[in-house]
Amino acid sequence: MEFEDDKIKVSIWCTAYNHEKYILQCLDGFVNQQTNFEFEVIVHDDASTDSTASIIREYERKYPNIIKPIYQTVNQYSQKHINMIKTFFLPKVKGKYIAICEGDDYWTDPLKLQKQVDFLEANVDYGLIYGKARVFVQNKQKVSLSSFGRQTSSYEQLLLENTIPTLTVCFRTIYLLEFMEIKEMHNKMLGDYPLWLYIASKSKLKFANEVLGVYRKLELSASHFDSYLKQLNFIQ
Repeated sequence: MEFEDDKIKVSIWCTAYNHEKYILQCLDGFVNQQTNFEFEVIVHDDASTDSTASIIREYERKYPNIIKPIYQTVNQYSQKHINMIKTFFLPKVKGKYIAICEGDDYWTDPLKLQKQVDFLEANVDYGLIYGKARVFVQNKQKVSLSSFGRQTSSYEQLLLENTIPTLTVCFRTIYLLEFMEIKEMHNKMLGDYPLWLYIASKSKLKFANEVLGVYRKLELSASHFDSYLKQLNFIQ
């Protein structure tokens, strides 16, 4: 796959499911990015049963050169043998770089992409750049004063603890293409963590000590549970 001749520099992967309360803020974070290059947002609505798809269609009409949606009629995440990124995202990717932000999270820095691409363009030995994110605690309806995301100095350190907030990353597409060929590393419950480990094994990682967005902590999600036992099983 060749990226140099394409106008689009960054492809953003956004998954959405029943995010009608949050998706507006997420999409605004994308279209408000200030860049000297073109980027695309591949928004995957996974057969939402609320008005999420209608909101995405509204943005698609308003920003047709940016918002590139995929609308499912049957929920794909629940299908055991579907690899969402490989099946739906990669065939549409045009960017040399990839950023990720789920439909219930959002970016707060309008220069996020510009700063990250500038760094990666100037530092070919780095494969990924990331920063910090604040946490919006949904059941308290407020943003925490603290943030998460911190420097990791090596692959071994990252293996002990994932310190990379997914919504803050920007990385080289070539590493995702390579990673998708390693089937044993794919696990829905682990999210993007194995991908960060793969990139760390191949290149340097850059930590930018600044808040780039907000992670929305819901009461129940893929990595948050209603019991200690469930949480322990996930960690193991």
